[in-house]
Amino acid sequence: MQTEEIIRSVPKVLLHDHLDGGLRTQTIIELAKDLKYTKLPTSDSGELAEWFHRGANKGNLVEYLQGFEHTCAVMQTKEALTRISYEMMEDMKKDGVCYVETRFAPVFHVSKGLWYEEIIT
Repeated sequence: MQTEEIIRSVPKVLLHDHLDGGLRTQTIIELAKDLKYTKLPTSDSGELAEWFHRGANKGNLVEYLQGFEHTCAVMQTKEALTRISYEMMEDMKKDGVCYVETRFAPVFHVSKGLWYEEIIT
């Protein structure tokens, strides 16, 4: 069995995962369209994934955090937060994660008028 197969097959624990750091690119594109958010660098899912990957690997915190401008921008409705949370759990299961500690900052999700109670429930 190859190393990658072994890693995929064993149960994993993920600590300190950021909800706003792991959105599916297709979800970002769809939510941006719904919210009329026009600042994405591209509307192509593959290109957007590459853009996020490049930013995350530059070794520069300022450039790394630029991606969060886009993810947080599309996380401004209760429906979007619910969808993103559900998809995150689907992705964790698919990756063999049996325990995940996810965090996010509700203060970054109030720009469209959500109350904190709506964000965390």
